[in-house]
Amino acid sequence: MRLKDLREEHNLTQKELGALVGVAQSNINRWENGTVCPSADFVVKLADYFDVSTDYLLGRTDELGAVITPFPPSDDYTDEEKKLIADYRELTPPLKRMIQETLKTWKSSEINTKKLS
Repeated sequence: MRLKDLREEHNLTQKELGALVGVAQSNINRWENGTVCPSADFVVKLADYFDVSTDYLLGRTDELGAVITPFPPSDDYTDEEKKLIADYRELTPPLKRMIQETLKTWKSSEINTKKLS
């Protein structure tokens, strides 16, 4: 399992990572040392957090995730949208999640504002 390497690449302590995925630091330590294997639910949570495939996290492949083309075939993207997508893909998983949550909040706020109008 590549958990320790990924955690260190993201400059997280075991305690910080545990708090992010909802387990104690001791669980992270046991997972990293191979004493205990995380449940499938936690493997998915960890893979999602680090933005890698579960197979990569478990050491079953060296591919980080699915091969993603730079942009899905579409003539509808403006240059500005292409730039936003490219910039987003370079962000760390925590920053991506922050942007996703912000967009959800803004979208929800816009929907509620339209209902009041």
